[in-house]
Amino acid sequence: MQNRRELEDKISKLAETLSSTQERAVIEYTPLVNDVCNRKATEDEVDNLLTWMFDFVGNDKMLLLFKKVCRAYFYTYPETVAFYILEYRRHYDRESLKGTKYEYLLEEDKELYEDL
Repeated sequence: MQNRRELEDKISKLAETLSSTQERAVIEYTPLVNDVCNRKATEDEVDNLLTWMFDFVGNDKMLLLFKKVCRAYFYTYPETVAFYILEYRRHYDRESLKGTKYEYLLEEDKELYEDL
């Protein structure tokens, strides 16, 4: 019983740390997103920003920032933005791929999940 409590405490602390890190990321990225969206950024800048943000898009506030960048540059850099949208769907919204031409991506990843 003691081991279970210790494990629960460790998991709880880890969850708190993760939540704190995600909130901190939102605070740090907000001015960067605003800057990039208020001017004409290069494709490399947009690509780098979306790359850096991607690990945090599980957080609803960060997802809003991520979408803001995607919307601002979808028509300017369509291939780059489409790549990140598809990656988001692959990692965070897998159900949205069902019935689309990208459904094959679910099968590609299946091998990874079968080993877990």
